[in-house]
Amino acid sequence: MRKKKDIPPLSPMQKQAVSDLYDTYQGLMAHTARRLTAVPEEAEEIMQDSLIALMRNIDTVSSLNRYKTAAYIVLTIRRTYFNHANKERRVITVPFDDESAELADTLTDSALLDTDDKLDVMRLMDALSSNDRRILEAWYLDGCSAEQLAKELHCKPASVRAILSRVRKRAERLLRETEEKRRGK
Repeated sequence: MRKKKDIPPLSPMQKQAVSDLYDTYQGLMAHTARRLTAVPEEAEEIMQDSLIALMRNIDTVSSLNRYKTAAYIVLTIRRTYFNHANKERRVITVPFDDESAELADTLTDSALLDTDDKLDVMRLMDALSSNDRRILEAWYLDGCSAEQLAKELHCKPASVRAILSRVRKRAERLLRETEEKRRGK
């Protein structure tokens, strides 16, 4: 039997913020959960657990702009899904739709991630600076072009390509370190 998650105590203002957040982003939450699993009950459970996680951080979430809030919600739902899958020791299939043209060219339909690989990616994202993480998410997950990122970063498109190259090298170095630690165990 699944242990119930404790709902954090919230002030009336926080309760209203959670309600507003859910009303505004319910469609995004449902869409994201359904993309991760085809089982409706599991998608609903992921949404509920994600909402509890968002409640715990409602002050932070409330302070973000709408784009960052949407990204935060998507990442929370993904992390919740991965945590569920990790507890069940399942192999996770991550679909690549139009979100990542470069990766889709390399990996035709999907990439299979076992639990260790999934945890490595999650640790990598946590280990990266917020700027590096945002650049990778915008490029690979949001499908932003160099021109779009240049506007956001207030630089030239050529600079974005150079920044992206450096971020990928840092990410690769962190992944290698993670792999070396795992082998050393």
